[in-house]
Amino acid sequence: MRQTASRGAGRWARAAAWVALAVAPATHADEVDALFQAARTRDHVPGAALLVVRDAQVQRVSTYGYANLEHDVPVRHDTLFQSGSLGKQFTAAAVLLLQERGRLSLGDPVAKYLGPVPDAWRGITVRELLDHTAGLHDTEEDGGEIFDLRREYTDEELVRTIASYPLNYPPGTRWKYSNSGYILAGILVTRLTGRFYGDFLASEIFRPLGMRTARIISDRDIVRHRAAGYLRTGDGVRNQDFASAALNATADGSLYLSVDDWAAWIAAMDRRQLLSPASWEALWARTHLADGSVTEHGFCFDPVTVAGIPALEFDGSWQGFRTALERDPATRTTVVVLMNLADTDPLPLARAALSHALDSGRNAAPAH
Repeated sequence: MRQTASRGAGRWARAAAWVALAVAPATHADEVDALFQAARTRDHVPGAALLVVRDAQVQRVSTYGYANLEHDVPVRHDTLFQSGSLGKQFTAAAVLLLQERGRLSLGDPVAKYLGPVPDAWRGITVRELLDHTAGLHDTEEDGGEIFDLRREYTDEELVRTIASYPLNYPPGTRWKYSNSGYILAGILVTRLTGRFYGDFLASEIFRPLGMRTARIISDRDIVRHRAAGYLRTGDGVRNQDFASAALNATADGSLYLSVDDWAAWIAAMDRRQLLSPASWEALWARTHLADGSVTEHGFCFDPVTVAGIPALEFDGSWQGFRTALERDPATRTTVVVLMNLADTDPLPLARAALSHALDSGRNAAPAH
């Protein structure tokens, strides 16, 4: 997962203190709110949102602080936060949807859809792009940004840039987190469908599920309720760094989603809508390597233990935003945390919120 410009989870050094922000009132006043307030004060986070969904029903929406500091705009349920790598699940869902429609197979070689590729890539399959086993060189994992973040790239130039680096290992033999694989997966969707992958997401996933405001990032478009992303420096908080339009539209996590959009997506997940049960299971499953061994990772969810129970989690980072998702598959309880500061870690908050939600569910009085 990439570093300072990462769509995955970066880890940031703490900077000098900044004036603490007042916390906007939230729906529930409890220990979870206290944790969020403490985290915001400690890390000087401008704004945050918390969503809890259980069995397709929204249990909680809490909002904190500011979506935009310059205009004193508070975070709301319809505030759009950048997804970071949480957006990878939609790219994977698009590929799985195309497989269900008979347009591709996860076992197909990527050369079938990407055109001429290096000889070393000829063994890479579509599945290996999604499950992080293709061996591709990657920005975060391999020691530095491989793209000029201010340059406008064509899809062909993105492919050539990734292909200019040797593979880290033979495809299928190791797991190593890969933004590059998801960039290529998005280009694959575009070439196979004849439509920009973001348009495919909009028409085939977002609109059918009622995700009314989910969309690709754009600095040019007028985007209502867009949150600003922030970085922390020794002199205080400043706006996120610039990234080109091309690099703000790649399939490794370049999305805007609100709490409302996430609620609609998680409801579909709980009800097994849109995708077949087999595709949903593929989205959550552990990665198998060529030697038959099983990793502790998957397409875009990693198995973990939270409050003593098996759970799935993932997090993301991009342009001054941090995001995290925790899910208990047994009770279909899912937590999403969205924050608009790069220099913070939402995972502990998401884990605590999931633990609280599970405790609350266990302690709830039985329905009559």
